[in-house]
Amino acid sequence: MNNMKQTFVLTTLATALMTVYGPAMAADNADSDLISKPSSSISVGVGALMGDDRRQLGIVGGLHDTGGYLLFDADINRRNDETGTWQTLSIVNGGMSSREIRAEYQQQGNQGVSVEYRQSEREVPYLINTGVGGLGTGTQSVTTRCTAPGVPAGCYAVGTGTDFQLGTERTKYGLGLFKYVMPNLKLKFNFTNEDKEGNRHGRVGGQPEFAAVPIDWNVSQLDATFDYVLDKLQLSGGYSGSWFRNNIDLLAATRGGTTYYISQPLDNEAHQLFLDGGYNFTPTTRGTFKLSYTHATQDEHIPTYDIAAIAPSPTAPSSLDGEINTTLVQLGVTSRPMPKLNLVANLRYHKVDDATPVWFVVDTATDAHSTPLDYETLTGKVEGTYNLAHGYNLTAGIDYTSQDRTVPMGTTSAGVDTERYVPFRSQLDETTYRIQLRRTMSETVNGAVAFLHSRRDGSTYHEATHSEPGEGITDASIDPINIANRERTKVRLSMDWLPSDALNLQFNFEDAQDNYSGHTYGLRDGTAWLFSVDASYSFSKDWQLTGWYSHDDTEAKQHNYRYASGSYAAAEMFDTLEDIGDSVGLGLKGLLNPKLKIGGDLQWTRIENNYQQDLVVNGAGTRYEDPAGTSYTGPVPNITSTTIRIKLFAEYALKKNADLRFDVVHERWKSNDWSWQFIDGSPFVFNDGTKVITYPKQNSTFISARYNYKF
Repeated sequence: MNNMKQTFVLTTLATALMTVYGPAMAADNADSDLISKPSSSISVGVGALMGDDRRQLGIVGGLHDTGGYLLFDADINRRNDETGTWQTLSIVNGGMSSREIRAEYQQQGNQGVSVEYRQSEREVPYLINTGVGGLGTGTQSVTTRCTAPGVPAGCYAVGTGTDFQLGTERTKYGLGLFKYVMPNLKLKFNFTNEDKEGNRHGRVGGQPEFAAVPIDWNVSQLDATFDYVLDKLQLSGGYSGSWFRNNIDLLAATRGGTTYYISQPLDNEAHQLFLDGGYNFTPTTRGTFKLSYTHATQDEHIPTYDIAAIAPSPTAPSSLDGEINTTLVQLGVTSRPMPKLNLVANLRYHKVDDATPVWFVVDTATDAHSTPLDYETLTGKVEGTYNLAHGYNLTAGIDYTSQDRTVPMGTTSAGVDTERYVPFRSQLDETTYRIQLRRTMSETVNGAVAFLHSRRDGSTYHEATHSEPGEGITDASIDPINIANRERTKVRLSMDWLPSDALNLQFNFEDAQDNYSGHTYGLRDGTAWLFSVDASYSFSKDWQLTGWYSHDDTEAKQHNYRYASGSYAAAEMFDTLEDIGDSVGLGLKGLLNPKLKIGGDLQWTRIENNYQQDLVVNGAGTRYEDPAGTSYTGPVPNITSTTIRIKLFAEYALKKNADLRFDVVHERWKSNDWSWQFIDGSPFVFNDGTKVITYPKQNSTFISARYNYKF
């Protein structure tokens, strides 16, 4: 909800601002011409992708397959001074498979209408070779893999199937209207309809057997709002509704006479009423508020309920009857009680009321109920900024969050919920203290340092399966890190330095430390830090050089336990997971002569995923592998991915408002990612014989020529 794209509309407020600043605008004829005679442009050309397909770097955007491409963009703006009307047309990537088109007509301060069309694609970076039949539909047949040539009869041999590209395509249409019913009251209506089609990766059965989960979704959204403006009061409110429809709500995959089912998202809808506003109490004090209520339901018939082979428990529902009601109240005030002091205070109440009935969904020796959850969160914030002497600026604040959470209770035995493996807490509290000192040290240097510290804790854990009496969470419990006790500390340093008119430098450093306490196993602590520097240098008004470097490091430490099983030894497991990123960029552009502009960029990025894993054998058993020695539970290899991108361009001015532009982009990507490989580096093969083909090295070059015209 409330994912509306904001679009600039000529309003009475904009007209008033233009009137106030009219003398300044009139002093500059060029700016005045831009308002009365807005500029337009059209760009048309062709491009070609050579080398390898851009499977990894072209996951989105539509530029992934080798071959030719039509390049077309337009930004057309027309204004009629006599009637005060505007007509605009925007086309982005008009010749690509991912494109945007928007047209708008509006009469200044009166009414307007807009239409839009968007299309986007997303493809997975690997290829599937499979013998599974019925791909793209809700009924699929899974093959039986050959154990020897032709054995068993009618079996599927690995690698002899059809290549299949997984991916999705979105198509979106939109219509917008607005009308001023009086000078200070505007009504707006916006409707969008989006279809999403394609296939995503899935699996069926007890063994890893491939299935392509079909996607055929539709999402519609309607927004009806009003804006009301007075001298001191501003209001905006209305209605927002969304509807989700899934045309394939169940995937049935049959293998060896047995049918497996994968349930898909069920139809649902949500309706919201909201009101936002602000009031200027004095020239230096302003209050704001946000109110909203959302009613969401999901009551579609469960598709597997009527399948005799998997008949549910007699107590299980045929429909979830899902209902969630969300209430939001937010109040805020900003004030400048003294010339050097600014204050901000906010209070936010957010309640998620899950009114879905509790269903007894499994009636066996191990009972199971559904778990609708309620959340009630109160958040407060107070912040002050004071301008000290000698160019210092001090900001300090406190944030406080208190949350009440549902603790579901199923079947109990001796006071312990035997259905829950995850311990729950009914109360969470978190307080954050922050302070920042900023100083303008001179006309060329300014910097800031900030410090934040937060502490989260809560009520005792409610006992669940594997909990010891009075503990609520034990070594064997699943670790609920989202509600665990945590202390977080952050430090930020930044500096802008202009040592000369030609040189500009920016430095930034951030460090964060997390510490989790209260239990032995699970996530213990985490760290993250970032350093970056940006620089720009002007050799002259015609030549500029830019460069940047960034380094980031994120680390998480976990302590886990493995039970003894057969010849497997009981063991303590210590994991250190680390992501390291380095990026370097360098750019140069300038004029060779009054008609020819050239430039280029070089970017290099490396991402390392490190998996430091240690097993300490504890108790009986000494093996890390299985009895046959074919399976190893030691550390997995690290992953390193590198990207190099070189961009070159040349722009030749044919005349004042027309030019030719030529671009060359060369990209090189490589990775030793083992996610879809066996330990020996061979492609991963599902139990049915479906093979996943990856491309660890991809080199491509895109060249293009464009004609740009401005009018």
